Amino acid sequence: MGSSKQQLKELAAVNSVYCRITNLNGTIETGLEIKEDIVDKIQSSSQVKDATFTVRLLAGEGEFPLEDWKEHLTLFITGINRISAISGLSEDKIHWKGKAEEKFFSSSVQGCLVSESTMEKYQWNLGDTISLNLYYQYYDERNQLHYKPLELMPIEILGTLDPFISTTEQVPSDILIPFDTIRECFSRKKSPFYADSCFFYVNDPLQLNKFKEEMKSIGLLQKSPTADYNYQGISLTVRDSTFRALGNQLLQSIDTLQSFLPLIGITIICIGYIASFLLINTRQREFALMRAIGVGRGMCFRLFLLEQLLLILVGEILGGGITFLLFRSSVTVAISGSIFFISYLLGCMFALWRMGRTSVINALFSMD
Repeated sequence: MGSSKQQLKELAAVNSVYCRITNLNGTIETGLEIKEDIVDKIQSSSQVKDATFTVRLLAGEGEFPLEDWKEHLTLFITGINRISAISGLSEDKIHWKGKAEEKFFSSSVQGCLVSESTMEKYQWNLGDTISLNLYYQYYDERNQLHYKPLELMPIEILGTLDPFISTTEQVPSDILIPFDTIRECFSRKKSPFYADSCFFYVNDPLQLNKFKEEMKSIGLLQKSPTADYNYQGISLTVRDSTFRALGNQLLQSIDTLQSFLPLIGITIICIGYIASFLLINTRQREFALMRAIGVGRGMCFRLFLLEQLLLILVGEILGGGITFLLFRSSVTVAISGSIFFISYLLGCMFALWRMGRTSVINALFSMD
């Protein structure tokens, strides 16, 4: 049973349960509108591990009239909080201005990474400070897409990106900016902030039910394929089928072993009781001789009990060592050792009590 429980813990450690926010009918995973309060609650949840977010913007270089936005918004901006937010992107694709920025994406630094092709197109150089006129997109109640100016941001080019193929981006990003840097732009503008996509992992897959209850309290719903098409990120897809299938098999094994545990415990108690009783019962003459030379009944009881306790201690050490080598579980050693100790001690005390009630004369003559 200890082995099965250990396997269950190892299963939870190596089989991460992947979760993704989608729209209600589950048809889109990016280009969503995920409310900021949901973002905050996911980030602060102890049930969530490696929460990953993106936010998409459009930008042009420098200032331009609002009515000319279609002509100037040629740069695709993505804000990310982890490098894993974009498939295909890895550390070896990034060339930093100086030392590699390990916490760049999780910070709110006023810096960016620019693709090599964009650097060539705009004749930018590493270390330049460029002026990005940021625009954000939103959907109205009829799911029509609109754009609004966000901020004219001076930002330093801290690194460049080699070309890579991404399976999650419909339009490749020209510029990457830390997720929190863009959130601060919305805060300064006092505009409602929405993340574009979100995925994460369950922190403890053994607490799946508790996790799902918390996600429900956050406001995330189960996918409903018949729901109307929209861009609101309010549904959570939990890909736990593989973990649940393997976990259920181990749980069935644990339940089966646990159903035999009472019978095994009773058997151990009986064996310990009978063994100690028979061992003590064969020493009635020795007990009678000690009583005949004047040793008190209490002293005899303590001497015999101390002797048996020493035997039990030796047995515990040897048996515990063998059990640990077989099962590699200190819990198993403690449980089995405790059952053996209690059962053997009860049998020993009962046998000593019965022997103490035996007549010394009868015991001496019955042994002749």
